[in-house]
Amino acid sequence: MPSTLIKICGVTQPEQAQAIADLGADFIGINFWPKSKRYLPLSAAAWLVDVPRTSRLVGVFVNPDLGYLKEVADLGVLSALQLHGDETPEFCAEAQSLGLPVIKAFQVQDEAMLAPIDLHPVQDILLDAYHPQERGGLGHTFPWELATLFQARHPEHRLYLAGGLTPENVGTAVTGLHPYAVDVASGVESGTPGIKDLEKVRAFVDAVRSAP
Repeated sequence: MPSTLIKICGVTQPEQAQAIADLGADFIGINFWPKSKRYLPLSAAAWLVDVPRTSRLVGVFVNPDLGYLKEVADLGVLSALQLHGDETPEFCAEAQSLGLPVIKAFQVQDEAMLAPIDLHPVQDILLDAYHPQERGGLGHTFPWELATLFQARHPEHRLYLAGGLTPENVGTAVTGLHPYAVDVASGVESGTPGIKDLEKVRAFVDAVRSAP
């Protein structure tokens, strides 16, 4: 079975991105949603070009307009666009026309919330904990049996598992679910959103890599 990939999300500092790449993260998430506590303004994003290519950069957006998506995609540094809002299937198709893969995130708390997934024309699906106002990065888990149900119903999709993952529980998640990737933001921070605790990042990566 292929190894689960690792996405460290909400990175805001160039030196931390370098260190996280050196620690073996497969993806580094950069949040371009202005309301996020981990927002990186486009005007401050010049350093992204220097992130080692061993880690692929994923731009995170919430209900963006296509022009903004294109502006960020045109930087030429992203490997994927993550849509974490209420984007329609039609918008996801338009986003894919920009030439980058799209990861569509869904917040779930019950089986009914899995229903819209099938309508979206993307391969990569991220499941996160539900919150009525916030969009990820809260450190809350969701019932992982919903992820198991999703995998059984949608074997053609690649599952990114998010929501409340930490160095302490991610090994259990990987062993039980074998997702395509695991995604963490607050679980490798020690208080300040966007500032990672590199020892926690190291422990998270080690836990994923050593999970059976």
